[in-house]
Amino acid sequence: MSIPLSFRPRQDTLPPDEGSWHGDTQSFELKVLSKESDVSDATALRLRAYQAIGYDVSSDNGKYTDRFDALPTTVLLGAYDHGRLVGSVRLCFNHPWQTVSSLPCGPYYPALKEIKSKVDGALVEVSRLSIEPGINNTSYRTTLYAFLVRAALTAAQAAEVSMLLIATRPDWVKFYKYMLGFQPIGEPAFYPPGDFKITLLGGSLKLAEKRQKLQNRFFKITPEEVASMRVAIQPALAASAVRDDDDKVAVTG
Repeated sequence: MSIPLSFRPRQDTLPPDEGSWHGDTQSFELKVLSKESDVSDATALRLRAYQAIGYDVSSDNGKYTDRFDALPTTVLLGAYDHGRLVGSVRLCFNHPWQTVSSLPCGPYYPALKEIKSKVDGALVEVSRLSIEPGINNTSYRTTLYAFLVRAALTAAQAAEVSMLLIATRPDWVKFYKYMLGFQPIGEPAFYPPGDFKITLLGGSLKLAEKRQKLQNRFFKITPEEVASMRVAIQPALAASAVRDDDDKVAVTG
């Protein structure tokens, strides 16, 4: 069952007729997606969104997925407007004793290995952010994008990670630098699907929280939201704390 969260920041910057897919609400609904049909909807939205921006991806089942979607340490978040899924984002958690190969971005950004060696605590990769391509209102899309980023930050706080990694297209790099103070890690790379070079940015949770306080109130995250998120993503956090034999070999070998 997918879990609704206590997470409804107002979209006060939008005119009433542009605040929603339907034009009569000021908030999205956020869910941690675990129900099979919800996950299917999200990965189908991902395929449509990727095709709309020019990725050469196709699928026999109408969805775009990879092996990381099925890992117990992965969390998929969905944004809903009046019950309709309009956006999603994926979080992949990495325990301190795991290698960077357990992250989707690991094989494509060699500089990450050294950075991880200097970080105390867990990492989380935020990627696969997708917005319904049928939404053409620029203000709406921008607010939805920020909503999903805010959701990812809430999950990072709930998991108490030390560092966030964000894989994004070059046109969003300035957003993350300004809003969160994040900086590029290594050079842009052909992160899958690989049609365009993707920038990997990183920063500490403390830095992100500090920058949030300097930005608008949209990014203010309440303790209630963090507590709600912590309960919802607990299965993924518990899974990332389980150290199996394969991981021991990866760490010591």
